[in-house]
Amino acid sequence: MTFVEQLRIEHADFQRKEAAKFAKKQAREQAAFMKKQQRQAKAKRADKSMLRKEEFHYTDASKYAQEYYGEVYHETTRFDNDWD
Repeated sequence: MTFVEQLRIEHADFQRKEAAKFAKKQAREQAAFMKKQQRQAKAKRADKSMLRKEEFHYTDASKYAQEYYGEVYHETTRFDNDWD
């Protein structure tokens, strides 16, 4: 076996070892990432915002105005139809 052939064999072995080491490192990183994802998926996210527990938008504008503005709403809109 010549020196060049031996060098090629050693280089090929080195490349395989490095590729295997890199693949193991990537597999460890991927496993750690997936564990983190699973932990986060299991965690219960408690949204303590009051807006999420009840309906926080109105589809009926006049009902909203009557409930929150009452008399002011009535006084500002009572003559609206007189303009037509």
